[in-house]
Amino acid sequence: MAFDGETLDQKAAEQLNVEIIPGTEVMKDVGDVHFAHANGADSGSVLVPHPTNNPADPLNWSRLWKIATAVSQLLYVWVLVCSALSIAPMFPLLGADFHLGQQALSLLTGVNVLTLGFANILIVPLSNIFGRRPISIIAGFFVILTNIWQALATSHKSLLAARACNGIVAATSETIMVQVIADMFFLHERGFWMGTYFTFYFSGAFLGPIMSGNIAARHGWRSFFWLMTGLAAFVTLLLIVAFPETKWHRNSTNHAGSKKDSKEQSQVQERAVVSETNSETAAAGQPLGRGKPSKTQWMPVQKPDRRWLSFVVRDFTSPILVFFNPIVFWAALMLAGPADLLLIFNLTESGLFTSPAYGFGPGAVGYTNFAFFVGGIIGVCTAGPLSDWIARRATIKNNGIREAEMRLPALIPYVCFFIISHVAGAVGYQRLWPWPAIIVCGFAFSGLAVTAIPTIAIAYAVDCYKPISGEIMVVATVMKNVLGFCLSYWVFNVDATKGWVAVYMTQFAVSMLPVVLTIPLYFFGKSLRRWTKNSDLHRMEAMI
Repeated sequence: MAFDGETLDQKAAEQLNVEIIPGTEVMKDVGDVHFAHANGADSGSVLVPHPTNNPADPLNWSRLWKIATAVSQLLYVWVLVCSALSIAPMFPLLGADFHLGQQALSLLTGVNVLTLGFANILIVPLSNIFGRRPISIIAGFFVILTNIWQALATSHKSLLAARACNGIVAATSETIMVQVIADMFFLHERGFWMGTYFTFYFSGAFLGPIMSGNIAARHGWRSFFWLMTGLAAFVTLLLIVAFPETKWHRNSTNHAGSKKDSKEQSQVQERAVVSETNSETAAAGQPLGRGKPSKTQWMPVQKPDRRWLSFVVRDFTSPILVFFNPIVFWAALMLAGPADLLLIFNLTESGLFTSPAYGFGPGAVGYTNFAFFVGGIIGVCTAGPLSDWIARRATIKNNGIREAEMRLPALIPYVCFFIISHVAGAVGYQRLWPWPAIIVCGFAFSGLAVTAIPTIAIAYAVDCYKPISGEIMVVATVMKNVLGFCLSYWVFNVDATKGWVAVYMTQFAVSMLPVVLTIPLYFFGKSLRRWTKNSDLHRMEAMI
């Protein structure tokens, strides 16, 4: 079923006396214009974005196909993150084998984190040109090879190079799933799926160290990388059989469409939309919720557009332009703050808990990461539904008009836990608190924040600029990972001279800047969106 989003939004704006710009959506029937609803949408609500009448459109896929596609990609994300960010409990063993100090060991994580971020500058244009499916599968094969390299490394330089290469190919875990969410799911579903994505992503960083610490303690550190080799082979095979292409060409004139239609042409299009909607709704064969991937979507490589060179130029330059967008910049900082606090805990847990004050072994250090996992699960189970519920309540009070900023109040409880986790790290490390206090108030609360806060912030940015969901994650991951690399480089130097309070309070200052900026963003975010409503950013989707 095809919808002319611009025409319908213009009609809604006239009847409801509201300005419709990207990030502002009409979520109910208006006048004589009716919308189909399914897949969990409330009765009378609008499906945003509007699906086409093609059963192969990912928005029309059945719930089973959508879940199978999402789960295959989520498991892939989990394994890639697990292989990249799980070596901290093995630091004592790696240090003994290669005669390394704390700073050299932390660089094994830092260089991986750095390449993990910057590789997405290349991955996003490739996924837009050739598709999400082939890029994910090819990256999966290279993850297998880099894990074999890590398992066979015989020197610090070799292992460092393997870690850098692993970060490059594992970077698909940071952007492709966000693009898939924007491809397959409607606006009212994105909060949940964004939260699910961040849970799988960060649980790889949570549960991976538990596995690595215990496997290394019993069978040696190389065994962990052999395990990751097997898991990477499994999820790559899973993608081949269960992950069809989700990138879809839509020739719709929505917010990102042409602005040159005459009034007469708009009225003709509107009548056509109403007629098609009524007939399609009455049809028993309506594709919405009953579609499935076509044979073309299972092809190893999607045929690139003949304008691929212009896409490459655009995709290399657009992250730079997007970086200076205030909303995207804010969302990137909201991802970077919690993620980098988690990284500090990850880098320092082994040194703290294996010290004489606690006397933990590598296996016990690994088990402390269960706290991150439990906190992360609580975060994902609450953040997406809470932000969607708050936005829905605000939409009802606003006469069915949904503003993107309506998600933001859901951040309040998670920011409180985020602040407590900083204090627990600073004071708990400095004064050697009992380990349960550090693990619960520091590790668990940071795990809660690192899934909940980015879930809400990134979902808000995608609501505002859906066509550049991939570029949003490029900016966010580059910023997160550059800051993470800097942390891995200086954290132990600062501790040696000024103590743990200085380390965690520096991180606290960086993290609280975007948190404070959330207040003016809530009140003036629509003004920021209004300034960019005619930007080419909103027309990028039509080019892909």
